Amino acid sequence: MAPGKIPAFAVRRALLSKIWDSPEGMGVDMKEMTLEERKAYIQAVADEVAQGKLTLGGAVKRLRENLLGVTQERFALASKISKRALSQLEVDSGNPTLATLEAVFKKFGLQISLAHLNPVDLNAAAARKSKVGFGIPTVTPARPPFPSPTKPI
Repeated sequence: MAPGKIPAFAVRRALLSKIWDSPEGMGVDMKEMTLEERKAYIQAVADEVAQGKLTLGGAVKRLRENLLGVTQERFALASKISKRALSQLEVDSGNPTLATLEAVFKKFGLQISLAHLNPVDLNAAAARKSKVGFGIPTVTPARPPFPSPTKPI
């Protein structure tokens, strides 16, 4: 590196810090939410995802727009992912990596994890699974179109 030249990572870190750490830098109107209201909003969104009422992509979009009020470009930059990855995630297309999901949800104090389903949820999931053809198929033997030649008529 040439003397007196600032490394690219330092410029990026300074830019991210300016964008993410100050509401003025993000151009955000935080809607005057208290910390408790923000936590409650995040929890409500997480609960909707857990109940299957909201997709992960819908959750990201809702949190980004309603809680932060930033553009996809700014949020992607702050999350260190591409705008394309964020855009695809928000419309539930593509195939986001776990690292992408973690980077995005970490900004809201959330993490991706596994949870046990209660027995009612397991039964409902099994019923849905069998309705869409993922269960064990039951094969009904076809009737011969005419009488069997080995049996007398």
